[in-house]
Amino acid sequence: MFKRNTITALALTSLLLGLQANLAPAQSQAQKIDFHVLLRLAQLSNLAYEPKSEIRQVLAKYLPSVSNPGETNVQYIIGYNDKTKTQAIGVRGTVDEVNKRLNQNTAMVLDKKSGIMMHQGFRTAALTIYKDLKPKLKPGYRTYLTGHSLGGAVAAILTTYLHVDGVKIAGLYTYGQPKFTNVAGAKKFRGLPVLRAIYQNDVVPLVPNETDDGKSSYRHMGPEVILLQGPHFVYLKEDRAIRKSRLSLGKRPLSFPDHRLARYIDNLNVKQKGAKEVPFKDREKFVKRQRPAGYQQEEIKSKSNLTPNKATQ
Repeated sequence: MFKRNTITALALTSLLLGLQANLAPAQSQAQKIDFHVLLRLAQLSNLAYEPKSEIRQVLAKYLPSVSNPGETNVQYIIGYNDKTKTQAIGVRGTVDEVNKRLNQNTAMVLDKKSGIMMHQGFRTAALTIYKDLKPKLKPGYRTYLTGHSLGGAVAAILTTYLHVDGVKIAGLYTYGQPKFTNVAGAKKFRGLPVLRAIYQNDVVPLVPNETDDGKSSYRHMGPEVILLQGPHFVYLKEDRAIRKSRLSLGKRPLSFPDHRLARYIDNLNVKQKGAKEVPFKDREKFVKRQRPAGYQQEEIKSKSNLTPNKATQ
């Protein structure tokens, strides 16, 4: 039924059922990271790429709404579990040229609702979804948000909006998310239940580095878990993760293949048997180089050109 062989219908139908009220928040210490929740939300992010008819079939029990509002072509899902009073929102990543143009619009603008500076392209998509999403939210429900790539940045912005609205944010989990704000914006929303997952040397979380005019630089919001081979992972607390996110493209090994969401899911499946934290300085010891046949690493000449398409997912 699904093209992506890393997901089963059985796992997907249990996504919302498994998000119980007693789960640890996303922003826990490293030893308390719930890799089971990380896997389930990665699966929901993956499901957001599927056609609407398949999404509705898989999540029929949870009365899902699937929509591509406006002209940004960023699809999102919202499903509900009335028994646990939980709702989960998954946002799709880049699939076409319309999405790529959003990625490339790296101007930083003031967002009046959140009060922080934001990436103009990601903000445009988030505002479009927010207007469509707001009347669909169930008051008082604990709310999870998730997304991969562009979808992760949009989900992060939506999290700031819903937090301002007083919605109960149970957790924001993103995968290969690019940056969407500056250091002041990241610090303003410090303490939200956020966890950003990065698989090995995925290049996309390093961009955008700065605005096209070079006057403003971007930073990440929230703590970070770097998924390495086998049970290994690196955990960066929020303040350190914000500092590390200023690293330029030339300072770390880069990999486009590591951006594929299927690899995130495969890695998280391995970690269901147990996970082991390692220091950031030792991370390259646990990285496996995985390049598809015929793939050649291209020299990166422009920080604004890193706009992965569906083939990288």
